[in-house]
Amino acid sequence: MYRTKIFLKDLTSVKHFAAMTAKYDKLKINLISDIYTIDAHSLIGIISLDISDPMILELPDSDPPEELLSDLAPFLCSEEAVVECQAE
Repeated sequence: MYRTKIFLKDLTSVKHFAAMTAKYDKLKINLISDIYTIDAHSLIGIISLDISDPMILELPDSDPPEELLSDLAPFLCSEEAVVECQAE
């Protein structure tokens, strides 16, 4: 299983993230925020989450495609940079 922390700072980044995940419709991609787990392909699902805090992106595959990792780069938020992610 692959897990990483992401941060969607506003509704524009949510829209870009949802469009990016649409390219990977064959992959199961989940977002976890607090106690909620949603399908990361769902724009409505993402909007229903609290985007003021970083979320966990989860893939069942432990070796995600390189193209996906590259596409995720603008949304990644490291543990050390959570405050920075929220301040941007």
